[in-house]
Amino acid sequence: MRLAKLYVRIEHYNDWSYYTRDFEGVRTSMRYYYPFNDRGYSFEVITVTGNRGGTVKSFIRRFRYLGNIVDVVSVGKINNRSYELVFLGDIKGMLKYVILEHGGIVISSYVDSGTKDFTAYFFTKDTNELETSLTELHNELSNHGKIITYKVSRFPKTMVFTSPIYSLTEIERKILQTAYHKGFFNYPRGINLDNLAKEFNISKATVNIHLRNALRKIISSYLGNNDYF
Repeated sequence: MRLAKLYVRIEHYNDWSYYTRDFEGVRTSMRYYYPFNDRGYSFEVITVTGNRGGTVKSFIRRFRYLGNIVDVVSVGKINNRSYELVFLGDIKGMLKYVILEHGGIVISSYVDSGTKDFTAYFFTKDTNELETSLTELHNELSNHGKIITYKVSRFPKTMVFTSPIYSLTEIERKILQTAYHKGFFNYPRGINLDNLAKEFNISKATVNIHLRNALRKIISSYLGNNDYF
């Protein structure tokens, strides 16, 4: 069995995600999706967050009128700057299903500043089949928008892969992902511990504990499997 991980960053033209560039600080993350192929739409659940509650609300009000949106089913408030958005999308215009058609399984998707980030895994018994699928996928995705990053990580045939992300608790994973995507590890930092604490409505000390625990687990996993990296 051959295993590969794909990371794609793309500007998906005429899709709802492209218009997040008009709403500074707004970011979405995929929670759940399920295709209804016979009906032509996909059931989607995403989390919408932002630096300003007013900007998030403006984006949500406009959302139903953006590209590839069939209908908005519900909007649930998590806190003043975070909402859960449930909607139906046109399945023909969704890139996760383009990836699925080429043998990939999307495990995460983020939208920020007009770009989409996908992480997907590919499993196949044949190396040539895998390479063909990845090449064809790249060509098809380029027909939907501007590909910014297309990075493939291939794993040894004998490797039993277990992502350290699965050893994290839900809150550790959410805080780590938010910290990463909002520039906590950049220099200068795009977000600090105080602002991370506000994102999750918990204390700065608690955020720091969760973040340190998440990093410790990932580093421990990495050091235990460094023969593959």
